[in-house]
Amino acid sequence: MCGRYANTQPKENLQALFGARGSAPEWLPSWNVAPTQPAPVIAIEAGGVRRLTLMRWGLVPSWATDMTLQPFNARAETVAENGTFRAAFRSRRCLVPADAYYEWARGKAPRQPWAFARLDGAAMALAGVWDMWGWDGDVLRSFAIITTPANDFGHSIHERMPVIIEPRDYTKWLTAPAETAASLMTAPAEGALIRWPVSRRVNNTRLNDATLLERLPI
Repeated sequence: MCGRYANTQPKENLQALFGARGSAPEWLPSWNVAPTQPAPVIAIEAGGVRRLTLMRWGLVPSWATDMTLQPFNARAETVAENGTFRAAFRSRRCLVPADAYYEWARGKAPRQPWAFARLDGAAMALAGVWDMWGWDGDVLRSFAIITTPANDFGHSIHERMPVIIEPRDYTKWLTAPAETAASLMTAPAEGALIRWPVSRRVNNTRLNDATLLERLPI
């Protein structure tokens, strides 16, 4: 699963990196993005324009009658058939920028958190799906991050990891037919990521500063 990540990139960097057009909302850098919080994503909106926008992490499907259902992860193996995500996967896929994501080692509590990032230091684009839910005249845009069985590098910490889309595949992920996009939902290549232990302070969603990503000497 992927239940926490960091994104500290300013909007200008993200717009350039992902080729997003038009205005973008302001937000504060976060080293501890958590479910139910707003976060920047890249999605295709009206007219086929690639936009950088804020959405709530935790997908509320368009057909929901309330916000009881709001999963923050979708499984690559079932996202195309699962009723919560099926329509979004067909036509509302997105990219979720991240400097790093956190995962907790399996075992007895307290579990040790680890940060994962690209070996080359570039921002990651986590694969996501998004939806729009209308209620009482308001519209909520929300997203979920897609996970897949972990590669050997990630599996020693956790059995799953987020799908990471490579820059060459951004357009394909955002606009290609679902059958084509499905071929991209694989674990990163071995050697593409690095990891390091971090403080358990990241467990507390109210804590949010750069020290959360510092390597813990263990």
